[in-house]
Amino acid sequence: MKFGRREVLEDIAATVLMAGTVLGYAATHEQWNVWLIGDSRRWTTGLLTLLALGMFALVARHIGGTAVGVLGSIAVVLAVAAFWTASLTPLSFLGVTIIVVWALAVVRDVFAVPHRTASI
Repeated sequence: MKFGRREVLEDIAATVLMAGTVLGYAATHEQWNVWLIGDSRRWTTGLLTLLALGMFALVARHIGGTAVGVLGSIAVVLAVAAFWTASLTPLSFLGVTIIVVWALAVVRDVFAVPHRTASI
């Protein structure tokens, strides 16, 4: 895989989204009462849902369609459950799903073997 400017920017943006996911969840869990989400679990679910959409859009090329489909379906179910129940459990699993998607993309990029043509 070639590492160009686009791939590097996608990795940086995905890392920023992952950090936002961790900080958003931590702010709700620890009741920091920050701007935008306050101490509301539903507002945090909305924030994490938007971050998940961005994350899946950024790393779809890196991890493949099947993994994106499966993990995206899991994220949708967890987001709906978190909105419905306003519980920390599905919200935390939604955050873990976002982090797993980011980790898969990073691991795949780290262990990607560049393809070279054979020289004769």
